Amino acid sequence: MPQRPPEHRAAGKRASGQVSAPAAGPWHGKAGCAASPLSGRLAAPSVVLPGTVAENARFLSGRIDEIGLCFFETRACLEYGDSDLPRDLADLPLRWHVHLPVDLPWPAGRGADAAPAASSALAVFRKAAFLRPRLAVLHPPEGSPARQRRLLKDFAVRWQAASSAPLLVENIDCCDLARLGCGFLPEHGLGVCLDVGHLLGYAQRGLADSELPDQAALIHWSAPGRRDEHLPLTGFSMAEREAALGIMRRLPATAVHLAEIFHWPGLAASLPVLAALAGNAKVAAEIR
Repeated sequence: MPQRPPEHRAAGKRASGQVSAPAAGPWHGKAGCAASPLSGRLAAPSVVLPGTVAENARFLSGRIDEIGLCFFETRACLEYGDSDLPRDLADLPLRWHVHLPVDLPWPAGRGADAAPAASSALAVFRKAAFLRPRLAVLHPPEGSPARQRRLLKDFAVRWQAASSAPLLVENIDCCDLARLGCGFLPEHGLGVCLDVGHLLGYAQRGLADSELPDQAALIHWSAPGRRDEHLPLTGFSMAEREAALGIMRRLPATAVHLAEIFHWPGLAASLPVLAALAGNAKVAAEIR
């Protein structure tokens, strides 16, 4: 499982699985990128400084375009009140999406369904309803590919019956997404959240060799360090940077790019690296 940011208090009808291109947002170059090629498509997690979600959001407003609400822990997020998520956050010039809890109550038994997990996820998601989050990100359950397919299929049916928000599934240590099988995600109305740090850190070659990166609607960027440390992109090795550039060249032009570093200095240092990768990818595409 990904490491939790230590200072964070749990920033915790059938959908097509496709996410429409976001409207352009502000980019003022405050982190060192005067004119990022990803302008309008830059995101950050809701925890980059010690403090509440609201304090982080107000700090990030004007620096990035979208916030991924890190609702990592079910119980703590369900306890959020107005001081954690004040209504005036909706007035900030930001878009929002929700990273669903990583401790959802997936069933232990073979025949059990995903009802408790989906119910908990929807309850957490509704905490941010006033922000109109445009999508949600889900970690697959542990287990065999067959178990993951069964539970994700059931979860998707329950989610889509209750919410029109697209649901993206993220590649994590126990599931590189490719193991689910060709066509599984779109067949069940699910989209792709591509975590580049996980892909590199866990050597997920099956995912890299598949068509899934070409379909990603949301990209999580970090340098893996020792597998999953969420380091700034300045920590890329030369080989990792080359691999990251190859991935960047394949991504949809509408994808949103989230620098998944949980402290502002590291995130700010990563944005010029991300801009350079995007700029190099754009040049390569124009040459072709």
